[in-house]
Amino acid sequence: MEKLGVKISMSAKGSPWENGYQESFYDNFKTDLGAEFERFETINYYNKERIHTKLKMSPIKFKLKFLTKTV
Repeated sequence: MEKLGVKISMSAKGSPWENGYQESFYDNFKTDLGAEFERFETINYYNKERIHTKLKMSPIKFKLKFLTKTV
């Protein structure tokens, strides 16, 4: 950054009140990111790991069983 002539502006450590707007943004960003990760985990579990009533197994096991039968 220094080579490009860009001045780095940072709050002092332990002084979040120096840049309240940025601190608020990062707080919300981290919360939203955590919620997005939880959503991904739930969808991943639902689509890949949970036991489906009709299949009596997870979709991954069903896929492997299907592929080994057809090969």
